[in-house]
Amino acid sequence: MAGAAPRLAWESSSMTALGPYTPPFDDTRSRARHRWARFGTYLWAFMPLLTCGFGAPIAFATALARRRDTLTLVALIVHSALMIAGCSAIGAYGEYPPLWADVLFYCTVGITSLVATAHLLMIRSAVWAPPERVQVPVARLSSMEVVDRARRLRDQARRTAEADPMLAKRLGIGRPDLPRQFDDGGLVDLNHAPLHVLMSLPGVTARSARQIQDWVEQSGPFGSLGEVMLVIEISPTFEHHLREYCVFIP
Repeated sequence: MAGAAPRLAWESSSMTALGPYTPPFDDTRSRARHRWARFGTYLWAFMPLLTCGFGAPIAFATALARRRDTLTLVALIVHSALMIAGCSAIGAYGEYPPLWADVLFYCTVGITSLVATAHLLMIRSAVWAPPERVQVPVARLSSMEVVDRARRLRDQARRTAEADPMLAKRLGIGRPDLPRQFDDGGLVDLNHAPLHVLMSLPGVTARSARQIQDWVEQSGPFGSLGEVMLVIEISPTFEHHLREYCVFIP
């Protein structure tokens, strides 16, 4: 009984459920996307200047859709009214408008282009700030609950492997080295797992892991743990733990 507590602690800490697979984070691609997104926000801010003021209503409408703000609404109304007034004044006289109409048009275009661009640059970071993440409360399980959950997942994964070995291979059961979303509770497929995964099993050394791989290559896959214990140099004291975590997919 003295060794039962350390063995249980070792089992709960090193051989619990692996959890869903998380793809590796590509930092280079993420930085490239961030640079292009930042460039897009500056292009949005300079839209009034690049379009001679005509893009100001569109830019402010976009800002208002993303961030409800009274000042943004006022700016949208004012710049839209300025552009409508300038275009109406010059358009009312056809091909030869009077001087005052030309002056009014160019003043409205210039004011809208410069002032709207400056305003958009000021609110750019607020408009395009990433949304706040909602913290979802997660229930914390005790160590025994974690062990029981992992054992249930292993039993379910074994039944899946027995019923449909091809499906088990597609799900990556027993292959923690592969990208996967299926949680098998920490199973290891002795017939297909690579060397470093085999060595993660209790009692499996580098020598015995190589023996397992050589036997599978020469004689075919194992069908049970009994076959493994007969031909591979593994201490019988680890048989209970291996029976808990091993799976044999043909």
